Amino acid sequence: MVMEFGGRLVRIEDDEITIKIDDTLLIDTLNGMDITEFPEMNVGLVDRRHLSAKQRKKAYATMNDMASFMGYEPDDLKLVMKSLFYENFGSTPFSFSNTDMSTARLFISFLLEFCLDFDIPLKDAGIKRTEDMEVYMLQSMRHRKCAVCMKAGSDIHHIDAIGMGNNRQTADHRGREMICLCREHHQEAHKLGWPTFSNLYHVVGVVPSSEMIKSLHLMTQKRMDEIDS
Repeated sequence: MVMEFGGRLVRIEDDEITIKIDDTLLIDTLNGMDITEFPEMNVGLVDRRHLSAKQRKKAYATMNDMASFMGYEPDDLKLVMKSLFYENFGSTPFSFSNTDMSTARLFISFLLEFCLDFDIPLKDAGIKRTEDMEVYMLQSMRHRKCAVCMKAGSDIHHIDAIGMGNNRQTADHRGREMICLCREHHQEAHKLGWPTFSNLYHVVGVVPSSEMIKSLHLMTQKRMDEIDS
């Protein structure tokens, strides 16, 4: 059985969200159900905000850079990337003339992920094109590209540094804020200190998931299990 209902998002706390439902009949129906028999839900968000001119400019600038590098006509490149976006996210077709801010934001992040994955240079650094800073920080980390200049083969910088005398090979990297930086920017971050560096380049630290920590070869599952036990 699939039951659809509307509501308003009222609170987000860690990985739990609270939705207020105004339909009393639906509330009575839900109260009468054994929720252990229906543990899964799909939640959709309706964004009624129209995309901003800034978002449109970022999307088109990024697609133009991609088209120039890949040898496409800009309009053809746009069609290709939108088709890939629909396929990857199960999104319905959208137009830049009337789409919402959330769709535009996700599409821009999708474009930047593609550029990082296939080493496509941009006229502006990705940090100036993103609409979701934390997502971009994770993207740059996943592809080992400097969050500031997009240089490949960059290092993972721990913002809450692992103390002197601690072995990086055996330390627990989970729950630590990190950022991916090339050698030049890594050294600058150490020299300036994190608050100054962060304000200078408008970057933020992010906490990668356990799966990303393993993919970055910072820890193995074996080491995580050893620490947890």
